Amino acid sequence: MVDIAGMALLTPLTASEVRLAARSVGLEVLALNGLTAGSVNSNFALTTTSGTFFLRLFEEQDRAGAEREARLLLRLQLEGVPVVVPLQKLDGSGFTSQVQGKPVAIYPMITGTHRCQASVSIEDVAQVGGALARVHLVGSQLDPREELTTASRFDWQTIAQRLRKIDRGALSDELSAAQSQLLAGLDEVSTWHWHSADVTLIHGDLFRDNVLFVEGAPEPSLALLDFESASTGRIAFDVMVTLLAFCFGTTVDLALARALLDGYEEVRPLQGAEQADLLLAGKLACLRFTSTRITDYELRPKGLGKYKDYRRWLARLRWLETLGEAGLRTSLGRG
Repeated sequence: MVDIAGMALLTPLTASEVRLAARSVGLEVLALNGLTAGSVNSNFALTTTSGTFFLRLFEEQDRAGAEREARLLLRLQLEGVPVVVPLQKLDGSGFTSQVQGKPVAIYPMITGTHRCQASVSIEDVAQVGGALARVHLVGSQLDPREELTTASRFDWQTIAQRLRKIDRGALSDELSAAQSQLLAGLDEVSTWHWHSADVTLIHGDLFRDNVLFVEGAPEPSLALLDFESASTGRIAFDVMVTLLAFCFGTTVDLALARALLDGYEEVRPLQGAEQADLLLAGKLACLRFTSTRITDYELRPKGLGKYKDYRRWLARLRWLETLGEAGLRTSLGRG
């Protein structure tokens, strides 16, 4: 009998649904525990006769998108990028099952830790930078006919549309001011000339909770998680998302920021155009994540999973605006 305990927050699953999905990849389930991590999907820990696994029910992505993500993960793994690939179905029909009209994938459970901001080290961010560079190198080798990537769901136009849909009359004065600031910022980046050579596969969401550090001999390693936001995009944007996520607490830790870039450039040197784009890329990252934290957390009923404060990304934006392009590059040791 499957024990359904601690259900995830978005879509409850029945015991029969869980068993069917698990058996499609050769697993017999003993227990299922809902996880509150994440803001988009329903996530569960599976206890099976073969060990512990991770089940994800995709709340927004359709089956084609979930299958594309799984095939991308397999390709990245084959190229030496540290990722976790879902189990393939025994009948050879792909990686996902359909449950309640939504795709479900089951992954090996990797034992490791997510770094809190206070525990992030120079060695950690150097590893993360190097792993991100490997993602970009693989992306530069992908043939469009493989259909492993797609355009981002979070271009500036889409973000602006999200913000404009919010009923201003229902917002506090603070949120209304933030909405106006974000829309003005998005107008600024809309004129940004993106360099065509700077387009490749990007992760798009490489936060601390999407990197799992696995301690072991001969040295610690890591796994990059959650490629649902992976898309074609600009390298400078991906680098700045990761840098601002790993190297900014109440303010930026420049030693960490420089170490992350050093780790990246040991694998793949940043090009001149990419370095020139770091400021606007960083601003776009701040605008993107401030906006989605407002829509995904601030405007939802409190208590549905871990709250993430949009103000933390506004603080990053203020830091970038204070520095300017020359100041940023000098601060990062790229002046």
